[in-house]
Amino acid sequence: MRIACGMSMALFVLGTSAVGFAAEERTFDKTVAAQPHGVVDISNVAGEVQVSGWDRQEVSIHGELGAQVERVDVSSDGGRTSIKVVLPNHTNGHGEAELRIQVPRDSEVDVSAVSADIKINGVQGVERLNSVSGDVTGELGGADAEVKTVSGEIRLKGHGAAARLHVNSVSGDVRIEHGAGDFEGTTVSGTLGVTLDSARSIQARTTSGDVRLEAKLARGANVEATSVSGDVSLRGSAEDGYSYEVSSFSGDISNCFDVQAEHGKYMPGSRLQGSRGQGSGHVRIKTMSGDVQLCDRN
Repeated sequence: MRIACGMSMALFVLGTSAVGFAAEERTFDKTVAAQPHGVVDISNVAGEVQVSGWDRQEVSIHGELGAQVERVDVSSDGGRTSIKVVLPNHTNGHGEAELRIQVPRDSEVDVSAVSADIKINGVQGVERLNSVSGDVTGELGGADAEVKTVSGEIRLKGHGAAARLHVNSVSGDVRIEHGAGDFEGTTVSGTLGVTLDSARSIQARTTSGDVRLEAKLARGANVEATSVSGDVSLRGSAEDGYSYEVSSFSGDISNCFDVQAEHGKYMPGSRLQGSRGQGSGHVRIKTMSGDVQLCDRN
């Protein structure tokens, strides 16, 4: 009797261990039909979301699910595919899932995450990427993009295709390479570093982070950059030149064309203004205590 009970207990322990192991190692796979120019909505609390474009009219989802993930809901209707990681109410939002998702290349992709990293490549449609504490990295496909984080970093690389790009971060750094078109970027304390192959307009704002801009400005381009205590640097060439207005309350102003900044006689601060070439574009830079560097050569 004791031997039988012992064997039963051992089998029970092994059984429960196997169930626990399976729960920790669950995977999820599903493929649904999708329109070539449809919308793909993705929601994940923690872990990672990787999105890549392909030439099939399908959305394929592969997930590695943590023990506290209840399920992944997938629906597709009317040109919109929805993918959502669902957690039980008692998890307090700590369940992790790693998603690998392939979408039609021209899809519009909307990703919402809390502490999950977002990676995107090979997508040519509109991108809307939002993560609270996760990093956002990948490619700009050439369509409009809106990217937001709170404490995560943003690192994106384009191919020089003109589009509207809007990035927003509180404390995370932002790095954009080979963008083009219209750029708007905002940080509080994160560094904003941007290179644009061709720019029609640039708006850059930060509180205490530095702003580093390098761009080839289109004819009639408009640039506005402001900071409270961060430094601002602009290296911007333009075929038809631009007029410029630069001011700082207590920071230094320097340039690469040997024009001296004017210092106020009755009020603190310095100012630099003039034009380069035909002056068809316009550059305005303003700081409170940050230094400013301006150059019309890249």
